Amino acid sequence: MYARWPAPWLADASALVTQLNTIQPAQLSMNADGIPYSASFDDIYHSPDGGLGQAQSVFMAGNGLPERWQQCDVFTIVETGFGQGLNFLATWQAWRADPLRGKRLHFVSVELHPFTPADLATLHAGYPQVAELAAQLRAQWPLLTPGFHRLSFDDGTVTLTLLFGSADAMLPELDVRADAIYLDGFSPAKNPDLWSPFVFRQLWRLSHAHTTLATYSVAGDVRRGLTEAGFAVEKLKGFGTKWAMLRGRLARIPRSQPVYAGEHAAIVIGAGLAGCAAAERLAARGWQISVLEAADGLATGSSGNHAGLMHVYCSRDDNLLARLSRAGAAATLQSLARLPVEAAPFHAADGVLQLAKDAAQAGQMAALAAESNWPPELVRFLDADAASLHLGQPVAHGGWWFATGAWINPRNACQGWLNAHGDRISARYGAEVTVLQQTAAGIWQARDAQGMLLAQAPVVILANAAAARQLVQAADLPVWDGWRVATRIADSAALPVHSLAGRAYVTAAYQGERIIGASDFSGDLQAAEASNIAALRAVLPQVENTALQVLSSRACKRPTTPDRLPLVGALPQPWHSGYPACHQPWQIPRQAGLYASLGFGARGLTWAVLAGELLASQLNGEPCPIERKLIDAIDPARFLLRALRRGEPYQVAAFGMASDDME
Repeated sequence: MYARWPAPWLADASALVTQLNTIQPAQLSMNADGIPYSASFDDIYHSPDGGLGQAQSVFMAGNGLPERWQQCDVFTIVETGFGQGLNFLATWQAWRADPLRGKRLHFVSVELHPFTPADLATLHAGYPQVAELAAQLRAQWPLLTPGFHRLSFDDGTVTLTLLFGSADAMLPELDVRADAIYLDGFSPAKNPDLWSPFVFRQLWRLSHAHTTLATYSVAGDVRRGLTEAGFAVEKLKGFGTKWAMLRGRLARIPRSQPVYAGEHAAIVIGAGLAGCAAAERLAARGWQISVLEAADGLATGSSGNHAGLMHVYCSRDDNLLARLSRAGAAATLQSLARLPVEAAPFHAADGVLQLAKDAAQAGQMAALAAESNWPPELVRFLDADAASLHLGQPVAHGGWWFATGAWINPRNACQGWLNAHGDRISARYGAEVTVLQQTAAGIWQARDAQGMLLAQAPVVILANAAAARQLVQAADLPVWDGWRVATRIADSAALPVHSLAGRAYVTAAYQGERIIGASDFSGDLQAAEASNIAALRAVLPQVENTALQVLSSRACKRPTTPDRLPLVGALPQPWHSGYPACHQPWQIPRQAGLYASLGFGARGLTWAVLAGELLASQLNGEPCPIERKLIDAIDPARFLLRALRRGEPYQVAAFGMASDDME
């Protein structure tokens, strides 16, 4: 069932959707003493005695830092108000300076009204002590869109996850085991929503037996609320002119899911985008990875195309697909930026134009861009004249310009990921896994058709597209291959300057060649190739009478699912007649140590890195990079769960063949 708009709101439904899915930046102003001030909340951002001093004395010292993180390989901090980022910068600086620090620091912070990069630069100018770190923060500052934004620093050892939205909306979406909590924000009298019993209960849910909490506020409602939520608090001497602060620990321990504690070794089956990205994300955390690929080399499926396109998806209601595409595209671009710079770059985020197919669609795209108030750096509408100027040739209709849309050579991306961490990743080709067996000790063994042991490890990640269903453990997954044809052509002056998407697509030039596509494939490669060329000429009149030099065409499998979303996470136990009644994802019994990264369809470049980061975070007990509703939306058990909720037997055949027409 979908929630319905209350009747009085029907006329303003589109305006309300826009309001709900728009982040309003903070307005920079100063009070008479030169302290950053919020007119919205009529309060200052930090103590008059100094922002960095408050961070160090209240939040770090109140949580026993830096001493406590010296006992942990991974240490996670959750904060309720990012503001200008001084708490994060002070914590990061102390982490860097501590020779006894752990291996990884995670800092998770909620912010309803984030500053723009320009305003952050103004604010940070007053703190030369952290100038270098502040500059790195601003260089990665995300677009002001709702949801989770993950940033990586110091070769991945420091991770900042920003949650743009209200605390009461974002904290329930957070999946994390917090070691320390910075309860910050405008005063309870000025911003009561941030200090509500609901927020306190969410912070308690995210805690474990050794979690601590610190805040500058000693208000009676705060003390009572924290106590009722499950914390035990005590007063300490405050910072500067403030006479007291609070420190807290858990009085009651919440129930939580167990964290993987086995050997950090895994088998990844498949050496395409999904497998290589997952291998890299785990290897970055010190895991030892064995990649097994049935083909004679890496990236031989759709990942073997000369180039592919990546851009975000946009919707009026900012739906699951839109949020996943934003998070995925950002993760991919960040990952590629970490790879060594090659003499000939194999990717560029130089923009993608998605052309409307006709005047009616162009009007819809223009209206949606106007009413949704998306950041122009994310997407903006170009009319036919502006689109023609961007492409360097005339087009009949306008479309959406994705400024950070990218073209990528998938094979080089895969190779870069496999090479990123030295001998932590080993790849074996011509190694088709036909049997998976788990020993009594919980070790998975991967064997070929002759029974030869190919690899063994306590964790297996299936990243071999629809071929995964040939294994008994994954036979119930609703993922099928849809076939499309990509055509390789020589670059030409008649082709557009930028990459083009829509009814037809053409990539920017890479090594003097481009890819166009992608027509359905029903067995006739020449017919599909002709269809690709005809579609391109239909949207680009300048190409209509130009001879294109066709180099080759190849049919590619696109593994798809019934709802167009991937399958990422722990695999459920196969359905049987005695399956327990389940209503929530966490109630589904799982196959210990067996995970999937499958069903990316046409969005492998968008989702591969994000899927790998999610799996690595779950296995390492780290904060997840996306909201819980998004994790549930791509859970491999979601179709089984829907059947169980209806009280029906689960039959994968009931879904039928997935169609690429859904893309």
